[in-house]
Amino acid sequence: MNKKTLVISTVALTLTATSLVGCSESKTGETQTSSSPSSKVSAAPKNVSMSFYDRGTIAPELGTAENNIWTKFIQEKTGVNIKISPVPRAESVNKLNTLIASGSAPDVILEYDLGFRNQMYLQKQLMPTGDLIEKYSTTYKQLLVKFPLLKKLSTRDDGKVYDFGRVLGYVPYSYTVIRQDWLDKLKLTAPKTADELFQVAKAFATQDPDGNGKKDTYGMNMVSAVGGGNIIDPMFQNVNWIIQDGKWVKDWERAEAANVFRKKLFDEGIVDKDFLTDKNGKKAEQDFVTGKTGIYTAGGSYKAFTTQYETLRKNVPDAKLVAIALPSSQYGTFLPEFNPPVQLTGVLNAKTKDPEAAIKVIDYLSSPEWVKTTYSGVEGTHFKVENNKEVPISVDKNKKELDWLGDFRMLGGQYVNNEFDTALKGFDQNNPLQKEFYDLGKQIFSLNINKERPLASITLPGFMPSLPADMQFISKSLLDLAGNPITDLWSKAIVSGASYTSAQAKQDAINLWKKSDGDKLEAWYQDYYVKNKDTMISQKDLLSMNFN
Repeated sequence: MNKKTLVISTVALTLTATSLVGCSESKTGETQTSSSPSSKVSAAPKNVSMSFYDRGTIAPELGTAENNIWTKFIQEKTGVNIKISPVPRAESVNKLNTLIASGSAPDVILEYDLGFRNQMYLQKQLMPTGDLIEKYSTTYKQLLVKFPLLKKLSTRDDGKVYDFGRVLGYVPYSYTVIRQDWLDKLKLTAPKTADELFQVAKAFATQDPDGNGKKDTYGMNMVSAVGGGNIIDPMFQNVNWIIQDGKWVKDWERAEAANVFRKKLFDEGIVDKDFLTDKNGKKAEQDFVTGKTGIYTAGGSYKAFTTQYETLRKNVPDAKLVAIALPSSQYGTFLPEFNPPVQLTGVLNAKTKDPEAAIKVIDYLSSPEWVKTTYSGVEGTHFKVENNKEVPISVDKNKKELDWLGDFRMLGGQYVNNEFDTALKGFDQNNPLQKEFYDLGKQIFSLNINKERPLASITLPGFMPSLPADMQFISKSLLDLAGNPITDLWSKAIVSGASYTSAQAKQDAINLWKKSDGDKLEAWYQDYYVKNKDTMISQKDLLSMNFN
């Protein structure tokens, strides 16, 4: 989701050979499954160390990050003794760098940060995994065959596979909804173009759609530089980089068009005048759930959004929402960004002593059996089957033991329990409100994962080329959303009335770009594009995956 992040864990616990009696392994190397851990392994357990994001979310009675009920379960399934290196989520890179410097980095390093993994690669601290997967893996190897994009993404510039990852399926990241009851009252239709979006938003702000006789509604929410949910930029294809006439270029025309639209919304009182101070989007959320906003764009998990919808209905029982697609602009009709369907999440330390054991653990954590277990638990312990449907045995027990297992879903075929599909399946369609949640979710998915439309951006952010250190510095100073001077210029133009226009902001931004070596960054991307346009992760790669 932001976009949309999840991890796995295991434990420092040494099992004796006698504790593993009664387990069996198939001839192909795939683990036999049952409702409780039971696989027969060799008398000499293997040893693997692994990093784990410690978020402090494990109930004390379940154990610790190093040793809990699920890490024991994994060990019994794999027959591998796993030593955990807990790393605080907010400081994971610093902690891992410290472990590397001290020579005590774990064998399997699970980390979302692409820059950190690139650093390890450049410093030759990674072990190539392609041959190891071919020799020792079954489950993960099959995943590479089924999803060539995973292998393409895992292959670095020396032609070798290094990274491990997960296949998530298609999950929308942002979605725009509109108050259908307001449209009906004002006899309007849902907007399909940027001009129509403006006119509908203006009507919502000025024509008293809630009928309270006050001018106290907003047409739509508009985010600050670091807020959540954004319909305007992708609508105008204001995405920093575009391919134009076969070249990778920094676009200023689209940035100005998006800013002109924002400024017009601001000047005419259609949006909250204090939007720039709403850094986390909480004020916009509050306006929405109290029935004061007609068009609302949100980012993040769909379950979080339906919680907002439920609050809206409690405050305004007659409120009715429908989803809308990204309206078209003079630059085209686009899709907003969605969560990456494939994500790289881990690497193997070059100093790993037993790579075969490491691959065995990775295989199990990539298996459909384990993915299902992280959601449903163990039959007989967490659920029973009645009329071909899983029924929780104890909701409270499952909440305590299963709800935090998102940190165990960092590898493999996670698409078998797609995050969005799982949210939809959780709604009781016999409940009228939850049926609305379900129907709205299906609508959002069809509008935001539409293979007939191109993405506004060249590719998803996680698949952009890796920049060298000098280019990273330029990019961070000029393109990071939070606190960079170019963003400040655009914001100044929005709130300054006639005294500072979007055209002036564009010219000042261009001057600052050139002064700060932005042209060097553009030249680097263009050179990369010329050399790699046939092999880089394209929109076609991202929009043509088959998860059946």
